[in-house]
Amino acid sequence: MKSYKLNIKVLIAAVGIFSLLIFSLVLIIFHIAKMQTVTEILLEYAYIIAPTSLLWVFSDNYLWHTELFQAMRKTLNIPPDIRGRWEGTLENADGSLVQKFVIEVKQTLTTLHIHSYSSIGHSESILSEFASSHNEDSFTMCYLWHGKINTSMKDIHQSEQFYGYTMLNLQEHEFPKILKGPYFTNRISSQTRGGIELAWVSHKLKRKLE
Repeated sequence: MKSYKLNIKVLIAAVGIFSLLIFSLVLIIFHIAKMQTVTEILLEYAYIIAPTSLLWVFSDNYLWHTELFQAMRKTLNIPPDIRGRWEGTLENADGSLVQKFVIEVKQTLTTLHIHSYSSIGHSESILSEFASSHNEDSFTMCYLWHGKINTSMKDIHQSEQFYGYTMLNLQEHEFPKILKGPYFTNRISSQTRGGIELAWVSHKLKRKLE
């Protein structure tokens, strides 16, 4: 299972190409310009579109998390930057031992993907997004995820795969930044819930608990 969202990048490219085709056909059908002239016009437009496309790709992957763009967050609805590895603890409401817990976030301006790692398993986000307070001065990362129990734990737990939902409040003015909030699952053996607290470690992703 994966997130099903509008592919903005492909849509922008398709609209641009379709617009150029319509523009060319109108010029030719109504004899506004000859084929050779249309080709020259399209080449000139290409010189404009290509840099714009490159700027979009660069903005989506890099520019959005710079101080300049983050300063325009409220105006442009730019998400907070939470890229990287976060380490901390997970505490189950059933009173069991506190577990070491890690999430790793891959993020661009338009995408957000979270992997988590614990002593008993691994999970991957399906749907993820940010919610904000009314005045947009605080943020919560909310995500639906699909979890899998480690192979060595199969005999202990009745269900190898399950789903859960997590809501982590971002304390971005702390040093290091902190994510803290509740989670719950639909585990068949016993539905679990509890709390998570994480601190940002680095941009380097290790893809394991350690």
